[in-house]
Amino acid sequence: MELVAGGRVVLGERQPGDPALPRDLQEALREWAAFAVSVTRSGGPRELELLQRRGRQLASRVADHLGRSVEFTDPITGEVEWIQVGSTGPIPRTSGEPTGPTPWATGLAVSAFCAVLIAFADIALSRAFAEAFGLLWVPANLLVGLGLAPSLYLLRATPFWRWPSMGAAAGLVAAWLVLLLGLLG
Repeated sequence: MELVAGGRVVLGERQPGDPALPRDLQEALREWAAFAVSVTRSGGPRELELLQRRGRQLASRVADHLGRSVEFTDPITGEVEWIQVGSTGPIPRTSGEPTGPTPWATGLAVSAFCAVLIAFADIALSRAFAEAFGLLWVPANLLVGLGLAPSLYLLRATPFWRWPSMGAAAGLVAAWLVLLLGLLG
């Protein structure tokens, strides 16, 4: 199994008794190839490790389906290894680069910038919407917040993007407080 130019996966020499691969496995190989093309261009160490692990997993599935060993060429290093039948157990993690300390000063500055930007934008848009449509800005603003919530929640675990997502969430909360206090006064 090898990734070739153009983002295709080549299974190597087919033997006469080899069954056709199931559609879901073919689709998984295509997805892996597309991921490999994008990651090899501009991927970080975690993405490259994920690419290698997923490639070995797919090679193991191909070996199990064909009932024989499969040659796997690592798209990052070019190393060739034989994947045996029945090796679908957990693939050991390679030792990646240790993560550095959390950049609190830079991260909090990015969060503060995003919070101020989102708060001002939400307040300006809500006030413009209120002038045009009255109190319909309240459900519209709630829909914006509920629409952003899943994305902001998922980004909280991504190393860089956690800071803008926390800032955006804080900015939305601050904007809602300002807008609700504006209704009272």
